[in-house]
Amino acid sequence: MRKSILLVFGLVLLLSAGCVSLGKLTRHDFDSGFYKLKVQGAASSRVYAEVAEDSIIVYPVTSDGKKEFPNTSSSISTRVSRIKKDNYFYRSSFTNNSVDIDLTSIIFKSRHSRDDVPNQFSADLDIAVYAGFRKDFYNIVSPVHPFHEEKSFIRQIGFDLGVFAGIGSSPVNPTVTNNKVSQEYDAMIFQKGFAGFISINKISVGLAVGFDNLLDKSKSSWIYNQKPYLGLIISVSGF
Repeated sequence: MRKSILLVFGLVLLLSAGCVSLGKLTRHDFDSGFYKLKVQGAASSRVYAEVAEDSIIVYPVTSDGKKEFPNTSSSISTRVSRIKKDNYFYRSSFTNNSVDIDLTSIIFKSRHSRDDVPNQFSADLDIAVYAGFRKDFYNIVSPVHPFHEEKSFIRQIGFDLGVFAGIGSSPVNPTVTNNKVSQEYDAMIFQKGFAGFISINKISVGLAVGFDNLLDKSKSSWIYNQKPYLGLIISVSGF
């Protein structure tokens, strides 16, 4: 299992020290870039959105083979906070697909009953590298209030599906080893599995189906070794 641990740490170091930092890779803000735009009463279209603070300038997109370019000869601009019912972008939606790489943590695990041990819930320290495919929706929301004017804003909703791998700790004692280990201690584990996230603005949580490997001499006696569990997972670097 040393190779697995070295691989996880290697990925973290590579992403942190590379040309693009890990923090930048994990940003899902509405930034300048290519999107699919859907406005009311029209079909979806590919656009390039130039975003600066409260302003958006949208350009149509032309392609040359596999590359896309913004057509700067035509554009539509607006202030997000001033989008009202008669605005072209009223209740519009920008969507984007991307590859996602994050640091994650499983805040608790639910392990199925095994042998004479009932269902177990654990909240032990762990961290993992997550990689998956993500789809983000940036929806223009224009609140309507009968007594005062409210500013429009962008609500981001994202969906993510991928795999994770990392390290953590788990208690080892007579109960979880069929009394083959007499001492009680915390051991290191290598964890891996599949996860799906939903993100709303800055909050990103999901469900994980994972498998743990105990990394010491008690692994053959540990009743949860390589057994599936269900976990609640959060994105660490997204905050």
